Amino acid sequence: MRKFLDAVLALAFFEFGIVSTVLCQDLNLEVIYPREGMTVTAADSTFIFGNVSDRRARVEVNGVQAQMYSNGTFLVVVPVTPGIFNFYCVAQADTQLVQVRREVYIPAYLTTSIRDSLVADTSYVFPKDSLTLQPGDMLTVVFKGTPGCKASFSISGLADGLPMSEMPPKKRFYWGEAVFGQGRPSRTPAVEGIYSGVYILQPGDILDNATITFTLRDSVGDSLQVVAPGRVSTFENGVPRIAWLTQETTVARTAPGKGYQLFLPEGVRLWITGADGDFYRARLVDDESVWVPKANVEFLSPGTMPPQSDVQVARTESFDEFTRLTIFLDDRLPFRIEQSTKPQRLHVILYGVTANTDWIRHDYGDPLVGEIRWTQEQEGRYRLSIDLNQKHQWGYRAYYQDTNFILDVNKTPKISSRSRPLRDLLVCVDPGHGPDLGAIGPTGKTERDATLELATMVAQKLLARDARVMLTRNDELGLPLTARPKLADSSRADLFVSLHYNALPDGVDPNRNRGSSAYYFHPQSYKLAEAILRRMLKRMKLPNFGLYYDNLAVCRVTSMPSALIEPAFLMHPLEEMRILDPEFREELATAIVEGLEDFVKLSID
Repeated sequence: MRKFLDAVLALAFFEFGIVSTVLCQDLNLEVIYPREGMTVTAADSTFIFGNVSDRRARVEVNGVQAQMYSNGTFLVVVPVTPGIFNFYCVAQADTQLVQVRREVYIPAYLTTSIRDSLVADTSYVFPKDSLTLQPGDMLTVVFKGTPGCKASFSISGLADGLPMSEMPPKKRFYWGEAVFGQGRPSRTPAVEGIYSGVYILQPGDILDNATITFTLRDSVGDSLQVVAPGRVSTFENGVPRIAWLTQETTVARTAPGKGYQLFLPEGVRLWITGADGDFYRARLVDDESVWVPKANVEFLSPGTMPPQSDVQVARTESFDEFTRLTIFLDDRLPFRIEQSTKPQRLHVILYGVTANTDWIRHDYGDPLVGEIRWTQEQEGRYRLSIDLNQKHQWGYRAYYQDTNFILDVNKTPKISSRSRPLRDLLVCVDPGHGPDLGAIGPTGKTERDATLELATMVAQKLLARDARVMLTRNDELGLPLTARPKLADSSRADLFVSLHYNALPDGVDPNRNRGSSAYYFHPQSYKLAEAILRRMLKRMKLPNFGLYYDNLAVCRVTSMPSALIEPAFLMHPLEEMRILDPEFREELATAIVEGLEDFVKLSID
């Protein structure tokens, strides 16, 4: 019988080709994930899930038996290989049999080049983008080729035969496994034959679109050359290049395309000292720089002074809901805001500033702001530290009025009582996604719909506790992601919570990694995320998937405590079944509201 079925399957796959769902009499097999033709970023194995119409059916994928669940859903982890890859899915119930072939693309991972001939891997040659540098900058170059050889590089018009060193074997790093998995090292082999070199530009080095050429030579004297895609130029010495930011907000990064560092408003002036691809490097002080998108920058005329100012005066002014700190400046300068919670304190770091601070005026009698102190940390970097008389911080807004820096620090809202801590507080509830679907569960349930159902229940429970509630959407349509925290900010919401349901990145085992989690960005929001997660774990009894700092748009809002929560995994059949259960949804909404209450009580305990 088995041989007969195998023959039938082979014929069916040959005849039908690539299909998503096949109906055979009463048996229906639906593969939800992965989608046909998508790129699946997994190295050695990944998950596939879906559902069958007959709950008695059994499913195999590429010969691996899938875990079946009581509602007819299935989940299985199967080995994969790079390139065009097919998942052959077979469902069988009694004499009925259905098959689906799902084709995806698995990107190739980095591997060691062949050893028996001299080769260079042209896909792994750096720099890939053109650079603009200045004296003192470090030019780092890298390429991959045959292991165990001698390598050197040349910069056209400047230097030949510069030395390179073969790096120790490099293991593949996958962020998905590091964050959401068990943190285990990759099972792919370490890569050999990666060569690196360094040159520090000297005064007088002048480059104009110079090429970088690598030479690889083996033990018998054979050699080959490869040219880096990126070219190298130098800025002309002597005249600083000053620009201003043209967008409402510019994210200044630690390196091109890397971590977020500063959030700078329109009109801030920057001293541009280098370029890499689509980014400019901006000098803050001698030992500190950031990178900003070229598209956000407009250069000022040559001879413009570098951004700088004295600070003579700072003062505070008390309003009903916040206290305003004004620092009087001559120009819009780069700044950073730092929060500390033990003790409660805000720090304003201004770049390009020289202290001449004789006057700090306090609006005496204001209950929020305590002592204010200034420090000239180094030439061009000025710090103003503000003590806050709060048990917990409730947010701030940092911006410019003309050239004066403004920091509005929220006062603790009026909290009615321990029994009704949310009364009259405005809570912004964000049902994640919409119009995009978000994650999709094995039954086809979308995150977009599931989060709206949860948000509706959360809103009802908040209103029952006398809170004021604002939803960022009430149907399938929603605001763009970055507009949602702006809506909460413009409405002066006291709290922001974004509701989601989780899914794993490709290649991470969902049988080992699932449960409830919460996310924050600013220190003021840590306790909010923690309080909600604690309540979810206590009520829902799902595995503890952790508390995360994460650079998420809905968590970056500074003007209120904000958290994103992932109560359960929509992609996992067991947890999707609970998400679909109205009783679970009501319990979950209760846990979220209790977490909000716990957080508010921190300000009165």
